[in-house]
Amino acid sequence: GTEQEAVDETMMILDLYKEFVETELAIPVVSGKKSEMEKFAGASDTYAIEALMSDGKALQMGTSHFLGQHFSEVFNIRYEDKEQNLQYVWQTSWGVSTRLVGALIMSHGDDSGLRLPPNVAPIQVIIVPISIGNWKEDVLPAAKDIERELLQLGLRVKIDDREEFTPGWKFSEWEMRGVPLRIEIGPRDIKNKHVISVRRDTLEKEQIPFSELSERIPLVLQDIQNSLFESALKFQTENTHDVQTYDEFQKIMDSQRGFIKVFWCGEPLCERKIKDETMA
Repeated sequence: GTEQEAVDETMMILDLYKEFVETELAIPVVSGKKSEMEKFAGASDTYAIEALMSDGKALQMGTSHFLGQHFSEVFNIRYEDKEQNLQYVWQTSWGVSTRLVGALIMSHGDDSGLRLPPNVAPIQVIIVPISIGNWKEDVLPAAKDIERELLQLGLRVKIDDREEFTPGWKFSEWEMRGVPLRIEIGPRDIKNKHVISVRRDTLEKEQIPFSELSERIPLVLQDIQNSLFESALKFQTENTHDVQTYDEFQKIMDSQRGFIKVFWCGEPLCERKIKDETMA
């Protein structure tokens, strides 16, 4: 492979990480090139995606490194080209880690617990049958019918039919666990041929007729996915500051944090001074 092919692969992986984090985890990121002090030791260039957490601090979500021929020369890693000449390989290195799980919690969580994007939630829909009266004879079978219908759509669904906990306890537990959508069904709902759905992101309730479940539930889940991203993007936008002077930069670092757009000389000496004085 050529130098340009290695550079292209480095950027392709960076774009792949950005797409995954934004599309699946619903976390907006900023992508760019790391400074000389921040880049991976031995790399020619390091690129990263960064997200803004709820405490105003940035979290590095993933990196992609163009290593050049530094390591191949040290370890004598060569290949034979078309002219049968030995050439040092051009290398890349890239990765994400379990810190993405932490980012998911910090970006979307609230005082009630997790708020998981439907695209990555282990359970997308939790069905809670209201356990009153002869609920095992009428409510539970109806809940299982709904579960079967949603499973056929390819959704990840679970029924909470535990008898040792009240419905209110279950509601709180599944909110804490971040399940995107809760479906409540009781004797009155069966009589009226509808369920009550509750979104985890907004806690909004909606009556959905039995006949519209297959159509409505996927739309609600997609709306939750979009809403979580838009909410995180709004937070990022509101906490991204444009400054023109170093004094402005210092004031924001002392009081607000967040992303700050500012010019700097790009040299390690400047970077070290900024870090020492502002903890940026």
